[in-house]
Amino acid sequence: MAFWLSLYWVIAAIMVYIYFGYSLLLALLSGLVRRSPNPSEVDLPAVSLIIPAHNEERILEAKLNNALSLDYPADKLEVLVASDGSIDRTKSIGESFADRGVRLLAFSPRRGKASAVNDAVVEANAAVLCLCDANVMFRPDALRLLVHRLVDPRIGAATGDVRLASHESNFGQGESLYYRIEKRLQVAESSVGSLMGVDGGMYVLRKPLFQPLPADTILDDFVISMRVIQQGFRVVYEPAAVADENGTPLASQEFRRRVRVAAGAVQTIKRGDRPPLSRPVELWQFVSHKLLRWLGPLWLILLLTANVASWPTHSFYRATLVAQLAFYLAALAGCLSLRLRAMKLGGIPFYFVLSHVAMVVGTVTGLFNRQKVTWQQAERTGSLAANPSSHAH
Repeated sequence: MAFWLSLYWVIAAIMVYIYFGYSLLLALLSGLVRRSPNPSEVDLPAVSLIIPAHNEERILEAKLNNALSLDYPADKLEVLVASDGSIDRTKSIGESFADRGVRLLAFSPRRGKASAVNDAVVEANAAVLCLCDANVMFRPDALRLLVHRLVDPRIGAATGDVRLASHESNFGQGESLYYRIEKRLQVAESSVGSLMGVDGGMYVLRKPLFQPLPADTILDDFVISMRVIQQGFRVVYEPAAVADENGTPLASQEFRRRVRVAAGAVQTIKRGDRPPLSRPVELWQFVSHKLLRWLGPLWLILLLTANVASWPTHSFYRATLVAQLAFYLAALAGCLSLRLRAMKLGGIPFYFVLSHVAMVVGTVTGLFNRQKVTWQQAERTGSLAANPSSHAH
């Protein structure tokens, strides 16, 4: 019995650290760090804005109008569409913007995002790269604010606040809470050391820091971030740089996305894409924010098992066991009822459990290299696709 009691408290301590302790430590440390502000006026560098795209006909026109309307000097902004084996109107839409300076890079056959990004970077002429998704619409000053962070020579990449339209999803309560927590962590991580991965929907980096990705890379944005850190530079978060992204409509689509992320996490661990020992702060952040969370299903299983074994010893363990079972029952209810899922009572447990089940599936997929490098995006049923012209500016 002593073993189970000890295991219970060890796992409980790990989970308290993951979800509360780490963020508290970051908040305390970020309060001690003083960063010198960037100068208000800088000579903006040339930027190559790269839009990897596969069958994005429903959103690409709005995206290109959005890119060309940014508050950034037109003579310093190069826009490239990297079409990865598109078979719809993506290429023709890209070509229709040629008279406005947009360059279409039509790659065929389809190879995956990593290969498209590799080839597009070779074609890019500017010293600063901006990589973004077709369904992410920048606010007018977003690019300027991101590039402004690169004035600090120690910063190699910067990302911003990509706001997901969670209200368009049938699991929005849990997703919305998750991203609010993530944003707070990103602000604190950026102050203390580096962000543990840029948002692939919108980020900038110095072109010399880009290293070609293996063609089968799953989490290209995370790997690029880690390689920036490995080269001795920081990755930061700029909360004032805002962009909007449509939500994933269905929980089944979100489950597949989370499986892919988990498979990509296994791939990064196997390949050593993490901060080096020479960057102890970033390595601590990686272990705390990523590695321990990727092991989340293991902690949950061990905690439940230890709790079941310990319940006869004290009323405390019986109460925590009841609490755990109630949480999982709420998740099950959220799975069965869309109405309950729309409430915090069901939506938060549902999203938490969905994410952790997806981690298990993705971990197995990643261990056996079964995750496809190509990815079928969710159908654009949200506000960006339905009314793209309203997001052009």
